[in-house]
Amino acid sequence: MARFQKSESKRNRKTRIKRKYSCYVYGEGRKDKNFLQALIDLKKFKYHTSKWFFNYGNASGGSAKIILEKCKKAISKYDYDLVLCFIDIDNLKSSFPKTWKKEKQKLEKYYSKIEVIWQIDKLEDEFKKVLGDKYKGKHRLNKVAKEKIKDFINSSYWKRILKPIKEKEKKLQK
Repeated sequence: MARFQKSESKRNRKTRIKRKYSCYVYGEGRKDKNFLQALIDLKKFKYHTSKWFFNYGNASGGSAKIILEKCKKAISKYDYDLVLCFIDIDNLKSSFPKTWKKEKQKLEKYYSKIEVIWQIDKLEDEFKKVLGDKYKGKHRLNKVAKEKIKDFINSSYWKRILKPIKEKEKKLQK
């Protein structure tokens, strides 16, 4: 009987070790979501996120608040370990030209269960910054990103995506 209990506890330890964390990735639009799926499928990204599994969703544009509300609604029935929402900051800046930073902080505080990845102006600008002249539009983006993977993984955009994942992973391991 003691032998059975010992093997049972080994099995439980293995289960705890192999547990994958859940992350919901929410893009501003369908093309953004498709790019994020391709990004997460990159071997280099999987290397850093091997303890995670990802689900995806997307809004269809709109203000930052609308996108966050849609994200909140999409996750309401689930208990994700981490929720990442990618939002272009250009709309916030144009809606609140003088107070956009304050508005950004309000949104982050109100939607504190959602980790917002603010994109400099638009996602396209992030791509241009990382990929340079090779960026010709979203339809070829995934191919170009794979070709210039070294530039991409050394970019601030890549680091801003991985940072909340790694921080949450540390918290969950404790």
